[in-house]
Amino acid sequence: MLYYVSMILKVFTKEDAPEMRKAKELGKKFEERDFTVEYYDAEDEGCTQALEIYDLYSFPSFVVATDDGMEVECWRGKVPLFDDVFNFLNR
Repeated sequence: MLYYVSMILKVFTKEDAPEMRKAKELGKKFEERDFTVEYYDAEDEGCTQALEIYDLYSFPSFVVATDDGMEVECWRGKVPLFDDVFNFLNR
């Protein structure tokens, strides 16, 4: 029996600096290709648990996770290249 695990891209931003806008733009590129993307504002109180789970302290940060939340890859404090993220989402 083959079990398919879907991947989710989680985009964490803080405030509205140019780097944060670039992070959101990258997320939109994946949405346009029908990947699941979740956006988190690090200043939102409801985001605290996710920040702790993925050990995030610098922003923007990107986490590729399985649909049950297990981290597959993470980029902290930078906007990664599209191809780098795509290689993990397209598994």
